[in-house]
Amino acid sequence: MGKMKKLTYLIILIIISQGLLFAQKRGKKVELNLEAGPYYIKSVASGRILDIPGYASNAHKKNGSNVQLWELDDGADRKVKFIPTENGYYSIRFQHAKMNLDVHGCYDSKWFCWTYKRDKGANVQIWKAGNSKPQQWKVEQVNPGQFRIQNRYSGKYLDADANNINKNGCNVLQWTWNGRDNQLWEIVDVESGQKYQE
Repeated sequence: MGKMKKLTYLIILIIISQGLLFAQKRGKKVELNLEAGPYYIKSVASGRILDIPGYASNAHKKNGSNVQLWELDDGADRKVKFIPTENGYYSIRFQHAKMNLDVHGCYDSKWFCWTYKRDKGANVQIWKAGNSKPQQWKVEQVNPGQFRIQNRYSGKYLDADANNINKNGCNVLQWTWNGRDNQLWEIVDVESGQKYQE
């Protein structure tokens, strides 16, 4: 075999091996850390994302602003970080407003109130970031890459309104655990698109 032919084969082998190496790196899964992020919280039932009404920097930033489901876009009102508190609980903080996922209503100590924070069906909202128990959530894997999210104060679970699950604007509330898909969530890394798994 001539020197030129050998050189050509060598170059081809180098190109192929470099291409395979690049493909392996590109397809490699990134090790995700729940405390890193930011993440999207995605409904298993509908594929829609936890969202605050409005878009990006114009999304609602007032105490008591509602939480809903909406199709994915790149707005910061869809992006959350999980901030560790204690005993395995997290604050779920929306990045457009630096406000926490919270349960609407009164504490048990108030003698009369239309809605209490422990109520089945109490609405989920955002509130100024603090460390109160209604702003703390436990993330528990039920199936690979699918989680239930439990409120520390009420013991109830993040739930999407099953009657409107496939609509933009579907309301998000808390409910007793029933194991249905509208109570299951995927935690999706914003940068890589990978699902977090334990």
